[in-house]
Amino acid sequence: MSQLSSEVVRSLAASWRTLVATDLLYKLLAFILLTPLLGSLFRLMLAFFGNDVLSDTDIVLFFLGPAGWLCLLVVGTLWLAIVVIEQSSLLGVIAAKEAGTKLTPIGALQFAASHGVSILRLTLRLIIIIVLAIVPFLAIAGAVYFSLLGEYDINYYLKENPPVFRIAVGIGIVLAVGLAGLLLWLVASFLFALPLVLFENVSPVEALKQSRIRAHGFRKPLLAALVLWSVAVLAVSTFASTLLGWIWHYLVPDSTSSLQWLVVSIGVGLLCLSLINLACNLFGTTTFAAMLFTCYQKLGAGDQRNLAEVFSHPPGDDSALRITRLRLASAAIVGVLIAIFIGIGSLESVRLEDDVQIMAHRGASSVAPENTMAAFRQAIEEGADWIELDVQETADGEVIVYHDSDFMRLAKNPLKVWDATMEDLADIDIGSWYGPEFSDQRVPTLAEVLEECKGKIKVNIELKYYGHDQKLEQRVADIVDQQDMASQVMAMSLKREGVAKMKAIRPDWKVGLLMSVATGNMKKLEADFLAVNASFADAVMIQSAEDNGKDVYVWTVDDAPTMSTMISRGVKGLLTNKPALARSVLKQRAEMSAPQRLLLEFTSLLGIPPSIKEQ
Repeated sequence: MSQLSSEVVRSLAASWRTLVATDLLYKLLAFILLTPLLGSLFRLMLAFFGNDVLSDTDIVLFFLGPAGWLCLLVVGTLWLAIVVIEQSSLLGVIAAKEAGTKLTPIGALQFAASHGVSILRLTLRLIIIIVLAIVPFLAIAGAVYFSLLGEYDINYYLKENPPVFRIAVGIGIVLAVGLAGLLLWLVASFLFALPLVLFENVSPVEALKQSRIRAHGFRKPLLAALVLWSVAVLAVSTFASTLLGWIWHYLVPDSTSSLQWLVVSIGVGLLCLSLINLACNLFGTTTFAAMLFTCYQKLGAGDQRNLAEVFSHPPGDDSALRITRLRLASAAIVGVLIAIFIGIGSLESVRLEDDVQIMAHRGASSVAPENTMAAFRQAIEEGADWIELDVQETADGEVIVYHDSDFMRLAKNPLKVWDATMEDLADIDIGSWYGPEFSDQRVPTLAEVLEECKGKIKVNIELKYYGHDQKLEQRVADIVDQQDMASQVMAMSLKREGVAKMKAIRPDWKVGLLMSVATGNMKKLEADFLAVNASFADAVMIQSAEDNGKDVYVWTVDDAPTMSTMISRGVKGLLTNKPALARSVLKQRAEMSAPQRLLLEFTSLLGIPPSIKEQ
């Protein structure tokens, strides 16, 4: 292994300048040409199969069907082909050096392009092999889930962690380890396939076959090389993150005393962030290419191939990419100007006023049992603008406020909601699990909650569907009308059909889609707002939603730094179990100056928690 490592270092030292220039040129071209092509193809396939946009639920259903499998196969193949073409260019640079010649960055791209058809065929076969390897594990995992965890609502298993859940998790861990081992074995088996296509001019089918034969007896050193490379990339990334934090802390101390210096320091900080991320990516791709070529040469019989024949054409002139003092100085000046431009743009984007609504998730459920009158009253007391609650229908047609499909998690009662009557619910205690002082809490009806909230707090009604709904949307609309609260409610659901039906019944209501992620044409999404998982609510997604006339609410945010970050990104609503904390965050932000706001908005980009306290 030490000899392999030495050879990798030697290959990098001999060609690192050309490798870096080639990879930079490739990334630029991929960003301009290939990445948009990949996204456009995915959207085209969605439209072809009648899906203009997919929410998280839709995505699962889409990829469980034949259209999803085809889309996954095509898009996955092209994405992997992009990666493989990049590695092909870098392998060309290293191999040319080994053959005693030199490829320019443009020549390296031409070398990869000349093998484009073979690369595409190879990646298609690799995707098929990977999919065939994964499918049995997914089938077993699905069978385990439905056989062991299908009796009660999944939230019961997550909260109570019963023995059957631990067994299911144990089986899942075994399956995950087994799948990881199989995938690593496949990577080691087919590691030589790409060099065989590039340097020995064999077909993709023969390359896969020969790679498996040549890897026989060498899988342990090959796996060790892959693990060593992964550890090295992780170590470099960790060091880079630490360095970036140090640079930021060095720039920031006196920043709030001078807005001009703050603009420059933030611009420099963000420029450093981009450069360090790029450097880490370059390190990963170039070292992998060097490792792959070395393994091919030393373990895959690649040293028996006359590489000079592969690069018989004369090398091009790379003087245009040579680094000189003048070019370095010019790059430095341009970098400073870019940093100032970024800083000024950042300052102009800062919101000096927060426009966000606090929504108590199932009431103030951090201090009272969820979806109870106690939690809703506490939310009013803590100053929330809205309460968010879940509704579904009972067997006798009442609309109740409850989240799960059964009562196992909160009351250890397996009764399904759609089988329950109001008489049954009168005996079910949903408060004692939280504390004995809440033993009097019962499942409330929507009408009871609206009566309590009228004129005090607005209500966001989530429509829950477990396949047994009757006339949920119409009954909700009727109950709201009976309380004369149409102007004080909004509705949302995970189910797009439910959103459309609610909007058709009450077109004047604000109705939204609850989701984790979305892909496709957001403009064609028939919803007034999106309630998304905070983990996926980045600035690009929020801005895209706003551009298409849709507000973004995030769930479920219970810590002050994340609340502040989401507010800075422009969300219109925070769904939280801690409305009092959210109110405190807004108060702290209101007391900040413009420079402090600017710092607050961009520290999160550099991995530094914002200066917002838990109060």
